[in-house]
Amino acid sequence: MSVSHIKPHLRCLHGSGSALGHAVAERVLERAAGVSDVAPIPAGPPVHVLVVHTGRSANLRWSADGTARRERFHAGEALVNPAGWASRPRWQEDVELLLLGIDPAWLEKLAAESGATGRVELVPRFHFTDPLLKMLLERLVAEYAGPGPADTLYAQSLAQAAAATMLRVAGEGGRVPVREGGLSPRRLSEVVDFMHANLSRRVTLADLAAVAGVSESHFTRAFRTSTGQSPHQYLTQRRLDHARRELVRTDRPIAEIATEAGFADQSHLTRTMRRYEGATPRMLRDADGGGRR
Repeated sequence: MSVSHIKPHLRCLHGSGSALGHAVAERVLERAAGVSDVAPIPAGPPVHVLVVHTGRSANLRWSADGTARRERFHAGEALVNPAGWASRPRWQEDVELLLLGIDPAWLEKLAAESGATGRVELVPRFHFTDPLLKMLLERLVAEYAGPGPADTLYAQSLAQAAAATMLRVAGEGGRVPVREGGLSPRRLSEVVDFMHANLSRRVTLADLAAVAGVSESHFTRAFRTSTGQSPHQYLTQRRLDHARRELVRTDRPIAEIATEAGFADQSHLTRTMRRYEGATPRMLRDADGGGRR
């Protein structure tokens, strides 16, 4: 176990580290009050923090507006701690938590790109349940807990969706309008061409948004409107299509095909193909007679 990037007095079981750039996702262990080896700093973290309780029910004591409070948290219940806001949480027993720390400047940029009117700030929220936030954070943390490398585009998409949802549940002072409409046919064609030309390399939301000529937040919505899929889903399918063609048309090593198609290694391709298609590369090649030139 390592030290949490978000709250250094906690033990990080696994997480993204600095891979996301503007956010950090972690599964952490917080010891009961008075048990921790490292005392928490008196000031709140410099990032906005979403906390989702994942273990058995436990009591939490904290201070808010000078008032001491106590609640019993159950699995799935959450709280939002704005940057710099020190609530001095004290659990009555050891707990496992999911954390998402978000850079305030990036959240402001995301709100502005989404067309928010007025200044958007987060306010403290305690003891609430939001199934969407819970699901997004679970998937984001799980992406960094697997045996293979995390899918950057998928992780960035999850972090962006979680940040937008945090704005909805804890945002104050601004209004984000709903935007509709997809990419123009020309822009969509350019994005798709870029994906095909870069199957083997790391592709980020920033890359795709730049090709489309729009902000990252607008790109995700517009691309889904145009294709019915998220950028990650679409790119994964194109990578699987490429791998499938090479598997049945050639006798090239599966590991070589996996890397060329943008997967980290043969195991990564196998896991993804099994998840999406219910078959493995070996099964696909054997069914076609072992591949052919």
